[in-house]
Amino acid sequence: MLWRLLGFACAAAVGLTTATTACVQACDEIACGGGFEWTGRPAGDAIVTAGNYVVSIALEDDSFTVECQVGATYEDSDCGEPTHVSGTIAWDLELSLIQADDGDWNPKSPIGEFFLRAADTSGSEADGSYSETRGPTEVTIAISRDGAAVTEVDYTLEYVRDDEYRGHRSCGFCDETEARTHEW
Repeated sequence: MLWRLLGFACAAAVGLTTATTACVQACDEIACGGGFEWTGRPAGDAIVTAGNYVVSIALEDDSFTVECQVGATYEDSDCGEPTHVSGTIAWDLELSLIQADDGDWNPKSPIGEFFLRAADTSGSEADGSYSETRGPTEVTIAISRDGAAVTEVDYTLEYVRDDEYRGHRSCGFCDETEARTHEW
């Protein structure tokens, strides 16, 4: 009932700009942290061995590479920006290194794992009036160190889609996070 009243108020508002502003404000500012998340790490309590890594990521028909240099400690390690090798979707893609110590932040800690997050938000409006967060349905991740294969894993995913995550269906949707962990 409230949404009908709001829709009526938006439609009855004077001027297109005023109506658009009123409707945009009706959408909650709830961020969607959805999409795909992946944690990859050596088995057991092992740390990520120092070296030059190439992480190849295929998200549906798009492929990316990320180069990482892993040193003895977190402060000696870094991943570059993802390079879009092929495809047409501008995936939001982040690959980071995570310290091995579970406790407080310690830049002297060795690297314990890789963390990847990927989502497609290209259907969203820049003004926030509509927001889409879609996760990839097919994912392949391959890691090599100093030119030698370390691991490769494939996933086929189905997402729970929240059609009203920002307060109303007309505000957008969020593919709830699908998280996977892989040890090698």
